[in-house]
Amino acid sequence: MRTAMAALPHQFGGAARPIGQQDVARDKLLSSLSRELRFCLDGAGYLSLADGAWHATLGLEARALLGAHWTTVVAPADHGAMRAAIERAVTLDEPQDELELRMASAGDTPVRVRWTLAPGTGSCAIVAVGQRRSRADEVDELQRRVEELEEHSRAMEGFAAIAAHQLSEPLIVAESGAILIAEELDGALDADLRARLDGIGRRAARARQVVDALLLDARARNGIEVAPVDTATVVAQVLEDLAPRMREREMIVDAGPLPTVLAERRLVSVVYENLLSNAIKYGPRDGGRIDLRSERHEHGWRLSVTSEGAPLAARDRTRIFEPFRRVPGERRAPGSGLGLAICARLVERLGGSIGVDPDADGNTFWFVLPAA
Repeated sequence: MRTAMAALPHQFGGAARPIGQQDVARDKLLSSLSRELRFCLDGAGYLSLADGAWHATLGLEARALLGAHWTTVVAPADHGAMRAAIERAVTLDEPQDELELRMASAGDTPVRVRWTLAPGTGSCAIVAVGQRRSRADEVDELQRRVEELEEHSRAMEGFAAIAAHQLSEPLIVAESGAILIAEELDGALDADLRARLDGIGRRAARARQVVDALLLDARARNGIEVAPVDTATVVAQVLEDLAPRMREREMIVDAGPLPTVLAERRLVSVVYENLLSNAIKYGPRDGGRIDLRSERHEHGWRLSVTSEGAPLAARDRTRIFEPFRRVPGERRAPGSGLGLAICARLVERLGGSIGVDPDADGNTFWFVLPAA
């Protein structure tokens, strides 16, 4: 009995032909012992014959396939390729060699099989014999894909270098320009204008540092070169850069003893700068406290930044480390939602982990890095 399956958009085959060269080719294909799978299609595209190692190769029983339409055997992604091969076999009246199709199997993943399709007669309007890809073929395919990925990686690295250069150049100009203006107008600058110029220089320097960190990450295909980093020194520099913003908010920072970790100094600086900037941005408008702490961890040191503010909901603890995710409902603070995603990426590249622990008074962002 045929199963009620979708038919081809056209019929193929036609009147029976006398036994001749094509029938000899068909019989040769069917008798081939070097092939694992065999089937015939009638003029409407239904399997009129199925034998060979269907169970061993695909986990399917050959006799259960009789009467089924070929669209139930070939994975949907390759229906177009199969239709085209049938068209060519019928139109050109000659075998179509080495058609690779993903075949439905008893498992969850389709199995790739290489087929040869040939025109036949009668109930065998199309004859097909196939063989699962060999291990050598699969290794060759994997090698080809690895080479393609390596080439893509080299192209992306080159693009990242060009992009970093294009982004860094105006930042360097802004940073150096602010310094030159402050020096040239020295005595003519009041305290407010000097603070503004200093702010421009610091912001340009921080942006350039982020660009440098991302470029370092893009180039480090075999891992980032790490060395002992004194986190107390890193934090002191970041706090100095952020001092004007903290004075505006009248924020207090309490930094406990901080350790030396095995990392890359620029990347650690970017992580601390982002976490502290967020603590300022999402903290109280006036006043507030930030605590910087460290403690031993089974994988090194756990470094934390605790600040006051609205505690994160449980559903957001992981999502906020994804690109373009921001604290839901928070619109008063500008941002792109990339800061924490960058932190997560850099900490991961340094062999660590990152997370957040909310409590009733605020949030503690932490990250773990190997001890030096």
